[in-house]
Amino acid sequence: MSAPVREPRRRSSLVRRLLALEIATVVLTAVIAGGVSAWSTRATIERDAADKVLAVAVAMAASPGLANAVAARDVPRVQAAAEGARAGTGVSFVTIMDPSGTRLSHPDPARIGETYQGTFAPAAAGATLVETFPGTLGLSVRAIVPVRDAGGGVVGMVAAGQLRVQVVDRVLRELAVLAVAAALAIALGVGLAAYAARRVKRDTLGLEPREITALHRHHEAVMAAMREGLLVLDVDTGRVVVLNGEAARLLGLPDTVDPSRAAGPTLDELGVDPALRERLADRSPVTDETVLVGERLLLVNRTDLAEAGASDLVVTLRDRTELEAMTRELDDARSVTRALRFAAHEHANHLQAVSTLIELGAHDDARALAQRWTHDLLGGADGGAGTGELRDRLADPALAALVLDKAADARDRGLVLRVGETTALTPDEAGDEQASTDRVTVVGNLVDNALDAALAGAHAGGGGGVVELDVHAHGDHVVVRVADDGPGLADPETAFTPGWSTKGTDGHGLGLALVRRVVARRGGELAVAPGPDGRGTVVTVTLPIAAQSPAASR
Repeated sequence: MSAPVREPRRRSSLVRRLLALEIATVVLTAVIAGGVSAWSTRATIERDAADKVLAVAVAMAASPGLANAVAARDVPRVQAAAEGARAGTGVSFVTIMDPSGTRLSHPDPARIGETYQGTFAPAAAGATLVETFPGTLGLSVRAIVPVRDAGGGVVGMVAAGQLRVQVVDRVLRELAVLAVAAALAIALGVGLAAYAARRVKRDTLGLEPREITALHRHHEAVMAAMREGLLVLDVDTGRVVVLNGEAARLLGLPDTVDPSRAAGPTLDELGVDPALRERLADRSPVTDETVLVGERLLLVNRTDLAEAGASDLVVTLRDRTELEAMTRELDDARSVTRALRFAAHEHANHLQAVSTLIELGAHDDARALAQRWTHDLLGGADGGAGTGELRDRLADPALAALVLDKAADARDRGLVLRVGETTALTPDEAGDEQASTDRVTVVGNLVDNALDAALAGAHAGGGGGVVELDVHAHGDHVVVRVADDGPGLADPETAFTPGWSTKGTDGHGLGLALVRRVVARRGGELAVAPGPDGRGTVVTVTLPIAAQSPAASR
C-alpha cells in the first residue's frame, strides 16, 4: 500500500515580510531605547559626580580650623585634613591651595608646593567653579571653592575631583545592565513576532495579499450572482454577519443594510417577519421548510457553523411563491380539463338527443332542447350567471376567469358555487393590476377553503355542499363575501395563521394566512362569522381600490 502523499508546505511571502518587519521594528526600537537610556544614564552619572565633588569641596572649605591652617600655611595639618576627607568621601583627590594656587595638599605628597593645574582664578576671587580638566592624576571632574576666614576674606581654595576613568567605569556598569535588558527585550520581541507571524499564516491559510483580494472579489461576485438568499447570523449577538442581495430582496430589506459581526443589525431591528425570526430562534433542525414571510413562500434551510471561536447560523432562502402559483395554476388547469371532459361527454349525449328529434321531424322541439342545454352549460355552473354575462359584469378579466374556473371545479366535485346577483365591478372599481392580483389571491384562497369546508360538510351527511360568492364595490372599497355550509371554524383567529390546515400534512396551511397579509398590506378589513343558521362560515373582506403608499403598508 502506497504511503499517502503529503501536500507541500505553503510558504507565504506575506508572513516572511511581516516577520522581518516585526523583527526589524523590535530591534530598532530596542537599540534606540537603549541608546537614549545610555545617553541619559551617562549624563546622570556625570551630573551626580559633579554634584558630589562640589558638595565635598564646599564641606571641606567650611570645616572648622581649615581657614586658620591655610592662612598659617600649616601643611601637615592641611594635608591630614585633605586626605581624611578624600578617604571618607571616596573622591579621587582633595587639594587645598593658597590664593596664588600653590598646593598645600595633594594625594601625592611630592607635588605639594607646586602650582595647581587648572582654573582657580574665579575661586581666588570668591566664586565657585566646576570643570572637567586633565590634571596630574588624569582627566577629572573637579569643583573649586574659596576658603574664607572669619572676616570673609579669601585665604585659600579647596579643589575636590573625581577622575573621569572612575565615572566611565560606572557608566559602563550601568550600560551593561541596559544591554542585558535590551537583549532580553529583543529576544522577547522576536519570539512574539514569530508567534504573530505563525498566527497570521494560520488565519490567512498562507494566502498572499493578492490571493486574499481575489478571493474577496470572487466572494462578492458569487454573493451577487446567487439566486438563493444567503443570511449568516452571529448566534451570540443575533447580528447579521452576511446578507446577499437576493436575501435582502426576499426579506424586503433596504439596500443600506451593512452586515457586521461587531455592529451589524439584528433581525428584530430590521423588522424581519416574526414567523422567520421565531423559526430561526428554535434550534430544531430546519431543512427545506416552507415559511410564509410577508406574502412570499420561502424554502428555508439552516446550518449551525462553529469555527475560530465564533458560532454562526447559515440560512439559505429560496423563493417558492412562483412555484406555488404555477402549481395552483396547474391544479386549476387540471380541474378545467376534468370539467371539459365532463362537458364533452354531456354534449355528446345532448347531440344524440337533438339528432334523434331531427330524424323524427320534431325540429322545433330539437331547437328548444338545444337552446335550453346551451343555457345550462354556460349558466348552470355559476348559479345563474352565464359565462358572457359574468364577464360583462366583472371588468376584472382575471377575477372572472378565476370564478368560472372555481365554478367548474365545484361542479366536478359535486358542489355548487353560486355567484350573487350583486356581483359586479366597473373598470374604475376594478382598479389597477396590483388590485386585480390581490383580489385574485383573496378570492381564490377563500373559495378554495370554502369548497373544502362544503365538501367536508356534505361527506359528513349534513347535506348542503353550497358555496356562495359575492364581489361588489362599496364606495372606494371592494367587498368580497364568501359563505359555505360546512362544519364551520371553531377558532377563526387560528385559521388565519401560517400552518393551520384542515388537510393535516397534505396541506401547507398558507392560503388563509396569505389572505390576512394581503388585507393588512392594503389596509383593508377581515371579518369571520358563522352562517345565518349557525352552520358554515361567512368571510367578508374589504379591500381599498387604490393601493396605499409603501410607508403606510409596512
